[in-house]
Amino acid sequence: MTGEVNILLEVRNLLIKQGKFELTANFSILSGSLVAIIGPSGGGKSTLLAAIAGFVRIESGVINLNKAQISGLSPNQVPCTLLFQDNNLFPHLNVFDNVALGITPKLGLTKVEKDEVYNVLERVDLIEHIKSKPFALSGGQITRVALARSLLRNRPLLMLDEAFGALGPAQRLEMLNY
Repeated sequence: MTGEVNILLEVRNLLIKQGKFELTANFSILSGSLVAIIGPSGGGKSTLLAAIAGFVRIESGVINLNKAQISGLSPNQVPCTLLFQDNNLFPHLNVFDNVALGITPKLGLTKVEKDEVYNVLERVDLIEHIKSKPFALSGGQITRVALARSLLRNRPLLMLDEAFGALGPAQRLEMLNY
């Protein structure tokens, strides 16, 4: 007796056109997998992730997440999190509030939600920086703030677009364990 294969993400006959640039893709990713997309600069890695997340329009093809079609949905409707290369922190908000945005944009958190923020900040070793603004942080700390916010979103698919570039090898491995 064989077990059922649980496909998390399926990309079929995907075509993206941006001016003279064209990207095609066909692949499936199993639930629980850790996958890296490797290719040359300008090869379309970020474009592919942005298309899956709903930020880039696809010309044709289908993107399914947990067997539900997500191609054509707007980014706020796609049940995934994309951590962009630039981390997208808000400079006027402190670390705690930047991370809390992973739960709600209103920043009016319940005690349970505040505890979730504190817990994730402890996991990424930033609890002592909760009142700091992004300009006062190192590149690695900024990356960990953005990762903490992404983890709180608790979506079935987390995509990291070169998110660990500012981290050293040991810290990259540590963050991947989250």
